[in-house]
Amino acid sequence: MKKYFFYLRTMAVVAGLVFLLIHGGVVFGQEANNADLELRDQNLLKTGEKKKRFERRKGMVLENIGKRLALLNNFESCIKSANFREDLKSCRNTNKKGREALRAEIRGMREKMREKREKRREGRQWN
Repeated sequence: MKKYFFYLRTMAVVAGLVFLLIHGGVVFGQEANNADLELRDQNLLKTGEKKKRFERRKGMVLENIGKRLALLNNFESCIKSANFREDLKSCRNTNKKGREALRAEIRGMREKMREKREKRREGRQWN
């Protein structure tokens, strides 16, 4: 029975300390100086930039999906309107050329992003 009360008392003390630490953090947080406020503002700017970058990437992905859908819709309509084997071949070739062009475009965008990333990394190394 003594062990039970010892453990119970220990848990109460630990819970009290955790409460004081959490509450103390709030009190100390209210006494922030200008350096802390500037750092917080910089972090807010970084999160704003991250949101903009995310939205830009999201737009690019949606645009690429739209292009793929357009290619597939054109391919589907071409196949549906085909009457002979040669028509099917020409539909496939046209679709293939469109896919290759889209891949090349995406590959080019990736290369640009890779170059930007490398420039940022080089800039960080010298700072």
